[in-house]
Amino acid sequence: MITCSICETPNDDFAVLCVSCRSYLQAKVDNLNLFETVWGLMESPGRTFRRIVLSYHKNYVLLLSSLFGVFLVYAILWLKNVGHVFDNVLTLLGFGVVIGPFLGVLSVVLLSLLVGRLASVFGGKLTFRNAYAVTSYAMIPTVIFLAVVFPIQIAIFGIYLFDRNPSPMVLQPAIYVALMSLCGLSVLWSWLLLVGGTSIAAHLRRGQSLVLAAVLMIVAGIVVYTVQQA
Repeated sequence: MITCSICETPNDDFAVLCVSCRSYLQAKVDNLNLFETVWGLMESPGRTFRRIVLSYHKNYVLLLSSLFGVFLVYAILWLKNVGHVFDNVLTLLGFGVVIGPFLGVLSVVLLSLLVGRLASVFGGKLTFRNAYAVTSYAMIPTVIFLAVVFPIQIAIFGIYLFDRNPSPMVLQPAIYVALMSLCGLSVLWSWLLLVGGTSIAAHLRRGQSLVLAAVLMIVAGIVVYTVQQA
């Protein structure tokens, strides 16, 4: 809680104006700078998520959720080993670019509803707008992987990245393991940012955050298992 220095009224941590005397409690954030925010999530994620919640305009959330969707499509195609279904790698990449944004926005909306619901169950308070912003920015590590590492994977393995005939492990085992490890680390980093950002935005305590993390991990496991079995 923030106590107003003028009227001594307690206010929410993210309040900009005092509910009683309407004096300013902290600096207002109008817009988010994408590159500054990305760097902030690496350098000081707690402070940066606080700035995201305080911002009036949640800039770039649709862009980030759309790019996450592209990453998600390619991840599903990799899990399903469907490289042989496409004529060439360009067709596969085009499929991801077309379908990805829709899947990304839908996925982030559903995930935002989930974390918002979990926050309320644990005694926190999180609006859908803040949940969507936190979730979208938490996906930045996967977006970075998509922009930096994924093109290297395509350049080395081509369509065989999404197939097992032959397997990428046969073509370049050391490189394949190294690049896929980076993919795993990007997903883990996004998960940690999502848990941390939700905890900050919803005012959750450490114990509640751990339960939230466990629930999200279970949900992720169920989703991956379902995709593999489908």
